[in-house]
Amino acid sequence: MINQTKEQTIRKILSKYETEPSHALQVAKLALIIFDKTKDIIHNMSGKERYFLEIAALLHDIGYYISAKGHHKNSFKIIEQEKFSGFSDLEKLIIGNIARYHRGNLPDEKHSGYARLSKSDKGIVNKLSAFLRLADAFDRSHRSIVDDIDFVYDSFSSNLIILLKLNVLNGSFELIKANDKKDLFEKEFKLELSFRIIENQKMENVSYSGF
Repeated sequence: MINQTKEQTIRKILSKYETEPSHALQVAKLALIIFDKTKDIIHNMSGKERYFLEIAALLHDIGYYISAKGHHKNSFKIIEQEKFSGFSDLEKLIIGNIARYHRGNLPDEKHSGYARLSKSDKGIVNKLSAFLRLADAFDRSHRSIVDDIDFVYDSFSSNLIILLKLNVLNGSFELIKANDKKDLFEKEFKLELSFRIIENQKMENVSYSGF
């Protein structure tokens, strides 16, 4: 699944379109933390889905290359139109949809790219897009202020508390955006999300270099 051809493809696309690689890397890091730390708690997805999430997170903002307005839709267009050596058409469609739904409207059958997916693949897109929406919100300031994320799950009340561990004194922008973008996560996982900030509590072994 993960091979040199795929890695070269992603590097090439990032080099061509991404204007703020530090943000892309931070969002990818946070998205994978969310995936890994909620695995076997609220999902049982595999390494294949994890890879889809990583690639979509890295590419989620490349649509800015076309225009800031509707950049999430532009990201989908670029992914759909670019040659993705090493990837199947289906893999490219799934990744494109995840990137497309990092902001804006939730997945909808009226959207042509989403409608082309099977029911099971739509489920994958829904879940991974929910992770990506939060990860993007957690870097709202584009300053990589979130070092790590922890989770406290109360199955009795269906509440998931997300603990954001920051390297600065204030994360109000991230918190506001996270509340704005938690809609798909709550809908897909049938949970109520709440957020807590822990300031200046750096965690070890959470660095991410990506591609």
